[in-house]
Amino acid sequence: MKDFFTFYKDITTMSLPFVAFSWIHIVFLLISIGIILSLYRLYSSLSQAKQRKFEIGMAIYFLLEEALYTAWLLWKCHDQVLLEILPLELCSLCVYMNALSVFTRKETLRFFSAVVGLVAGGVAMIYPANISGLYPVFSYRTINFYMLHGAFLLFSFIQLKEEALLSYHHMKKNFMILACMFTIAFTVNVMYHTQYMFVGIPPKITFVASLYQMTGIVFFLPTVLLILSILQVIVVYGLKKMITYTKHRQLSKI
Repeated sequence: MKDFFTFYKDITTMSLPFVAFSWIHIVFLLISIGIILSLYRLYSSLSQAKQRKFEIGMAIYFLLEEALYTAWLLWKCHDQVLLEILPLELCSLCVYMNALSVFTRKETLRFFSAVVGLVAGGVAMIYPANISGLYPVFSYRTINFYMLHGAFLLFSFIQLKEEALLSYHHMKKNFMILACMFTIAFTVNVMYHTQYMFVGIPPKITFVASLYQMTGIVFFLPTVLLILSILQVIVVYGLKKMITYTKHRQLSKI
């Protein structure tokens, strides 16, 4: 527990590191899934007024979490801290987009929370590249990581209760938002050798690095954006089919 708040660059030895696809990782996933499903059932059982309060509570949690995470970086990160606290990670952007979607009720932002939050939260929990091998199991960063990404999934499920949100009109706007985010992150990465949005030069994630080697720096970002647009279509189509199938099953039971 001596390294509970320690930044990964200052950790010298770990008796119990958090490693992706280990039994500890599976336990974290199972616990997270149980909590997410329990809270989703609780939300579904509430009145409309209480559901609104629930969402406002989640928005406040997202903002407080990001503020505490930034404070932790300022406290514990001693190497290029100003670059570390830039809100250019997809998770940080999801935090602000989720909070804005609650307070503004704009459907474009809610679509972002539903689709991007689902993918970002799910992929991060299954493949926790930002913490695997870097932090111990019992650390602020590990626990914070799963709490935040689990909250992304819960918030996404809440938005997906409204099927009409998954329109191709919103998908076009969402792609423009993602394109702007990734372009800004890529530019900062080129200038300061950072790894925001996993599109650093060169990227640290193996399969993204392979893509970079195939495309080169000139075509890397356009290729990433093309893949994102295809993935978005697949995810939205899959969600629409899944929701339709679930409704048909419920009607057949009546």
